[in-house]
Amino acid sequence: MKNLTITTSKGLLLTGLLILGSVAVAQETTIRLEHKAEQWERVTDENGVEQTRLVEATRVLPGAAVLFTVTYTNTGDEPAENVTVTNPVPDHMDYVDASASGDNATVTFSVDGGESFAAAQDLSVADANGVQRSAIAKDYTHVRWIVDTDVASGASGAVQFTAVIE
Repeated sequence: MKNLTITTSKGLLLTGLLILGSVAVAQETTIRLEHKAEQWERVTDENGVEQTRLVEATRVLPGAAVLFTVTYTNTGDEPAENVTVTNPVPDHMDYVDASASGDNATVTFSVDGGESFAAAQDLSVADANGVQRSAIAKDYTHVRWIVDTDVASGASGAVQFTAVIE
């Protein structure tokens, strides 16, 4: 069995296009990552019924919410244990409170650029006067998922979070 830590690169917001990096850093990784960035779109069907659906986030405006999903697949011959996926909150975006979820995963957050991680209720930051206060979703710089079970050979899972463009 292999211990894996996977870090995805920071998303870049360039001239209205959202581009997700797909760099995976792991020791002898056998985990393949697939990234998706989607936004909600309202459409009206032929019967005049309005629906909301997820579409690829190709042009995202300020105030829009984007759902980031990372799908991981164990492409190796052995189970992978202690799989950890870390994703930065993209620049110029704010994490949406309680939006992170993952298949059989424990979610933690960082407020210091990914140097340390803890449960949301255990995080604090200094205000403008240097006084410590509880961190809020807007303070999060990274989201980390620790997969609670081994990932069997050929198995997949997904983790996700939502962020809003400033």
